[in-house]
Amino acid sequence: MSVDSALSKGADSVLRFEDITLDFSDEGKLKTTIDRVVTVYNKTGMRDVRAIAGYDNNSKVTDIEAIIYDLMGNEQEKIKKRDFKDYSAVDGGTLYADNRVLVLDYTPTRYPFTIRFTAESVSETTAFVRPWMPVFTYDSGTQYSKYSIIHKPEDSLHVKATNFEGYDIEYIKTPEQSVWIARDIKPVSYEYKSPALDKRVPRVKAYFDKFYLAGVPGVGGTWEAFGKWMYDDLIKDTQQLDASVITEVQNLVKDLPDDEAKVKAVYQYLQDKVRYISVQVEIGGWKPMPAADVHRLSYGDCKALSNYMQSLLNAVGVKSYYTVLYGDPDKESLDTDVVAMQGNHVILGVQLGDEIKFLECTSQQSPFGYMGTFTDDRDVLLLTPEGGKLARTTKYNQEDNFEQIVAHIELDAEGNLQGDYTETSKGIFYSSKMSLESKDQKDLSDHYYENFSGIKSLSVSDIKLQNDRDRVMYEEHLKLNARNYASKIGDDFLAKINPFSWSNEMIPPRYTDRKSDFVILRGHIRQHEITFKIPEGYKLGAIAEPVALEEDFASYKTEIHVEGDTVNYKRIFKLNEGSYAVDAYEAYRDFYKNVVREDNQKLFIEKL
Repeated sequence: MSVDSALSKGADSVLRFEDITLDFSDEGKLKTTIDRVVTVYNKTGMRDVRAIAGYDNNSKVTDIEAIIYDLMGNEQEKIKKRDFKDYSAVDGGTLYADNRVLVLDYTPTRYPFTIRFTAESVSETTAFVRPWMPVFTYDSGTQYSKYSIIHKPEDSLHVKATNFEGYDIEYIKTPEQSVWIARDIKPVSYEYKSPALDKRVPRVKAYFDKFYLAGVPGVGGTWEAFGKWMYDDLIKDTQQLDASVITEVQNLVKDLPDDEAKVKAVYQYLQDKVRYISVQVEIGGWKPMPAADVHRLSYGDCKALSNYMQSLLNAVGVKSYYTVLYGDPDKESLDTDVVAMQGNHVILGVQLGDEIKFLECTSQQSPFGYMGTFTDDRDVLLLTPEGGKLARTTKYNQEDNFEQIVAHIELDAEGNLQGDYTETSKGIFYSSKMSLESKDQKDLSDHYYENFSGIKSLSVSDIKLQNDRDRVMYEEHLKLNARNYASKIGDDFLAKINPFSWSNEMIPPRYTDRKSDFVILRGHIRQHEITFKIPEGYKLGAIAEPVALEEDFASYKTEIHVEGDTVNYKRIFKLNEGSYAVDAYEAYRDFYKNVVREDNQKLFIEKL
């Protein structure tokens, strides 16, 4: 059967047929069946096959199979369960875990081909109702996708369906079953700064008020009830510490003036003592290691270390909250409309007066209360003895996210450049700097050569790094030298006024028919202040006029002043957080083109 060209044009693959059934009708059990047929057009399209099934101590894969067909629909190969590769489902940073995965190990000899994948599994965990997205990846068309949830009539199913507008989707509901069917969805392509795929295509999320997590009954319905269940069943009995540890930490803070000083001291104690290693075992990997074990072993994962920190704070009388969230740079929040197991990370929220300070307990480098782009500005769940509470992590506003370059530069009579360079980073810019001090001198020099790749024949020296953890500010100081920085024109020179100007690589990609709005997740300010001294025996010729560019999404301004043989140059770039309509994208791109042009203005330096 041929594929509609509207679905296959420009596609890496087409989902020809998919039938996913989640059967919750047996109390405390989830039976999942998958039947999927995918036509793959190239190597990239192999990711869309998703011939994979996970299992652990509380679940098993009862059947799994793949059949390969050629372009004409003739069966070429049948791959049974014993031929699937069996891997650990955790990375090398995990000490131990019981999660494993069966993966199809197939290398095609030619494209296109079609594969049918079927799998059946049973689990004692019903807390995770896998969401449905009939478009699962970019550049993949969908011909037919069906998603069914079967349950007992008394178990009310809560559903959140989004992004259905403009799609052919059928919904069938009975007291025991809910079914969604999608047909003929064209491929969706990735676009720079676009919203995440799950915000652009149809998606269904579902949950029940009662569930089981690795056989342990759980209660939802409201975030308050759900959070209380998590606290009582997963957290409360893991926080005991030996009396000697309690005494040690109490002595540590006994002379400190207030709770914030105490928390800072305990946080430093944590960072000095433990290191992060992933440990995912008890109750589906959601129950933390006991605090006493973390203290004894000096390691743990995000759950264990946050729980250990909370146990230490309990010992010194400071209230804190085990906090569940999604950790990623895209600011993914918990879906507050879906009361269910969510998140992939845990941090600790500490009550200091009316404010909650959040601590990243897996990092030995993060300053007290610093979030960075992995955990900033998103909805999270605090677990308290009274129940769950929704909160939001620290937001860094535009003025907080500040990067400043200050450089004092001199040009000699040969056109060579030398100078002092200082870069100051705050807010979100700080997080990318923390690892610099762990580099050796060669790697550090290489870092700057890469950063200043626009400056030819560059050498850097006298590198000094200052990490002010109290003010959450990072400073880099170094000396620069560059041979033949200025271009010779007869007896005169032509030189860029801003050696740290942006290149064409900063210009957003062009689209002939962009489909999506664009999103700026975090506003920021990037400022350059440069004094540029010309050599003796020369004078400045014509100088570019200052410029001011202003758009809804950003602004750019330069200031240029001449004092004798020195040019004082200032450049301020501001990016404004927000979601902007697709119609504004071309203006956004033009703005960057103009910034790059103005950034690269040159000085004409004439011989006297």
